[in-house]
Amino acid sequence: MRRTAVPGTVTNPAEGTLPRRRTAWERATSLVGHRWPTWLALALAAVTVPDVGDGSELALVLVLAACAYLFMAVTDRVRCTWPVLVGFVVTVVVLKLLDIDPRPVFVVVTAALAVVGLIGGQLRGAGLRRLQAPAALGFVALGLISAPTHSSIGPYLLAAGLLGHAAWDAVHWRANRIVTRSFSEWCGVLDLTLGLGILVLATMS
Repeated sequence: MRRTAVPGTVTNPAEGTLPRRRTAWERATSLVGHRWPTWLALALAAVTVPDVGDGSELALVLVLAACAYLFMAVTDRVRCTWPVLVGFVVTVVVLKLLDIDPRPVFVVVTAALAVVGLIGGQLRGAGLRRLQAPAALGFVALGLISAPTHSSIGPYLLAAGLLGHAAWDAVHWRANRIVTRSFSEWCGVLDLTLGLGILVLATMS
């Protein structure tokens, strides 16, 4: 009679169909492999939160995230999510080398995407697509007015924006639309960690 493999085990070819339980190391590496966006986000947050500065860098994170979601909604190329992020990061680096503040540039890009998407119809569909333009413009506005964070209300506005975008990421992760699920997981964990970190620092200062 043919044996059925027990869940959580792997088949050992040397023993025919007899199942072999996965080792603790195999389970751990599988967990890390499946949750790599989370670990990547936590690592990035760990080196970012202690060096908040005036908050302009974290405000830029919020602006970039909002612009990236809107860009993906307008272009409708889900598989290009990570390459688009890389392109955005390269653009930021180039602008800073030219001593240009990236935030106003991406504000213009976000506004242009909203106009193109609404005229072309990409942002007039049902569900999440209809919400992309107002959400992106709202998050970008928060990113602009929340920095510098040395003002009394700045840190809380920035934290609210990041935590709000973390919830927005969770909605997209659950729906598995607009962006890849790995990106929404990474962005959500990063936004959540940065938002909570800013609140802690603001409370301690």
